[in-house]
Order: sequence, then structure tokens, then C-alpha cells
Amino acid sequence: MGTPCDISLDQAVKALDKIKKDYEMDNGHLAIITSDRYEETFEIMANQFTPDEPLCRSFGVKWNDDFRKTTYENLIQNVSICMIAKDTNELMGIRIIGIMRKSDPPADFSGLEYEPLKGLFTFLTHKDSEVNFFEKYDCDEAIHFFALGVNKNYRRMGLGGRLLAAAVAMSRELGFKAIKGEGTSNFSQRIYEKQNFQTLLTMPYDSYIYKGQPIINGTGEHTMTKIYGLKL
Repeated sequence: MGTPCDISLDQAVKALDKIKKDYEMDNGHLAIITSDRYEETFEIMANQFTPDEPLCRSFGVKWNDDFRKTTYENLIQNVSICMIAKDTNELMGIRIIGIMRKSDPPADFSGLEYEPLKGLFTFLTHKDSEVNFFEKYDCDEAIHFFALGVNKNYRRMGLGGRLLAAAVAMSRELGFKAIKGEGTSNFSQRIYEKQNFQTLLTMPYDSYIYKGQPIINGTGEHTMTKIYGLKL
């Protein structure tokens, strides 16, 4: 394909159909997250992702309207994927994905009313200028991995790795040149690195203060965020 722009649902479905046989499971099949699955996706984000995510714990983030809106803004770009259980038709896991562009304005979270989420997003983006992503990968737009959530009933099955690998293959099929992601936990960092993502920057949790306390006080065994990039 040529240079991507806005991706239609039909384009995304066709791209996923071309690669999904290599990443599906005996008990699950891959699909684009479509609008009929948004509420179920929000449920996983609220009850399976947010409570377990180290930075959500540290910043005190609960599922809220701002978080829902941000997730929705990624979903409507038609590139988020899920694994669906063949027997129950429920979502086993989700990979929320968006498209980022060089022409996008600098990150600005002043419109968020929920202070903890504003603090979390500010932390994740406060060194974007050091990463210099678009120049590094010589592209005008790229895929951005936003969130990965796995239903507790389907954990310890390698599902997170499958979703990430399938998302990489689909992004390549869609014609993107690069992917950016943030690994905020030991688990997410392992699956990024297994797919040969390059570490662009590390942000240790003991060096960032939020409301007078190092954020590492709430992250448990997880000690840093790693900013990743992959050239496709």
C-alpha cells in the first residue's frame, strides 16, 4: 500500500484478514474492534486494565469520562484489535491503537478535567521532544499503541504477546513505516522486546515526582517506563 492516511474500517478488516491466521488461538479469533464492541471494550479498560496498570495505581487513576473519551478517540480510528472467544463470543483481550502524525500539535492535556489522568499523560509525554520519533523513523505518521488489556479469565496464555505481534503485522500490511509504544510494566516491556522494539528512552519512576511523592511509591515491582519504537 501507499502512505497511510485515515484508515477505513474496510481497509483495516482486509489488512487483519491477511495476517490473522498466524496469530489466532485455538479458542479465539482476531477482529477489529467495531462500534458494537465499544462498551465491552470500555468494561475491560475499566475493570481489567486500569486497576492493574502500574501508573494508574501510582497516579490514582480510576476509570472516568476523560479516560473513556480518550479511549474512544483511539477506537474510532479503526485500527484497534481484539481476540474474541470462539465458545462465548466475549472479548478475551484488546489492543487499543491510534494513529499519530508529525503534523499533530504538541501534547496538551489542559482540556482534561480529571487531574490524575492529566498527570499520567503528562508523565508519558514529557520527554517526547527527546525521543524525536518522526525524524528518527523518517515518517510523517505512525501507529501508536495506546493500551493492552487482557480479560482475567484468559491471562497466562500468551494473549498479550499475540495481540501485539498481530498489531505489528497488521500495521505493516496497512503501509505504516513505524510504531511507537510505551511499556509501563515489566510484562509489557517483555512483550515489546520480544517483538524487537527498540528502546528509545527510559523514564525511571524514582526520578519523577507527583504531588510531592516519587511515583515509584505506587508502582510496586515496576521501576520505569520504556518508550519504544519499531521500524516496519
